[in-house]
Amino acid sequence: MWRELADLRKKKAELELQYILLRRRRKIFVKGRILEEKLAIQELERNLKAKHDVVEQLESRIRELERKLGQSQTETYVINPKPEEAEPGTPKYLFRNGNDVRS
Repeated sequence: MWRELADLRKKKAELELQYILLRRRRKIFVKGRILEEKLAIQELERNLKAKHDVVEQLESRIRELERKLGQSQTETYVINPKPEEAEPGTPKYLFRNGNDVRS
């Protein structure tokens, strides 16, 4: 009976040790998962910042082009053939300022 009690106490000590080791492993596992998540978040933040910077550069370029376009105000035209006046192969161009020019 004493021997059986000693064996049970030994088995209990082994199981407690295994339990402690399992808890430590679980803590390490959870900590590893948390670190992986933090790393993934940091990478996403870097990507987001890079894309934000690109968008800012594009918006700046658009503003610059719009400013240049506003300064130059080049004449634009559309082809506006009039069936009664247009000759085949000779389109009539109507400029915004109202001047008609045949080319």
